[in-house]
Amino acid sequence: MDWLTFISSLVRSLAWPVFALILALLFRDQILQFGSFIKKLRAGPIEAEFEHDLEQLRSLSPGRVDVVSARAGEAETFLTELAERHPRTAILEAWTRLERAARTSLSSQESEDGSPGEVSAVRLPELLVRAGLIDQPQVTLYHELRRLRREVARDLDPTNEAARIYVELSRALQSQLDRGA
Repeated sequence: MDWLTFISSLVRSLAWPVFALILALLFRDQILQFGSFIKKLRAGPIEAEFEHDLEQLRSLSPGRVDVVSARAGEAETFLTELAERHPRTAILEAWTRLERAARTSLSSQESEDGSPGEVSAVRLPELLVRAGLIDQPQVTLYHELRRLRREVARDLDPTNEAARIYVELSRALQSQLDRGA
């Protein structure tokens, strides 16, 4: 290989990386603005979507489910601390407590569909609405929290902030269920 061929292949190899670097430098302000919107982007948009979905749920959470007035105590402190140390575990535990509260709320109601322990998690909101314990926005919140929990169970690593928001939302809905029982 002569020098001319070597230089030609070197230029051809470096053309796209140099072009990408120039574009990144030209649009760095826009890229930085976009970067602040997404807290963490794993191997695709899944992680960013998770946090975006939580923020939407937080804004959709009706005033009737007051996150601030959700019952305070040792269990809630535990979940908040767990969200800081082990976000995945905190989300899974928050969901377990929410589902348990839903089943407990239904156990005080008479049901022809069988006992609450036999009902699938998908059908629980329907029974809660029939019992007058939650309304449609809370059903949406329940289903979205369930969907997000499934994503975490499938090996999604949420941030500490995402886990904290999830815990707040699930606690608020759980508090609503406890009041209705």
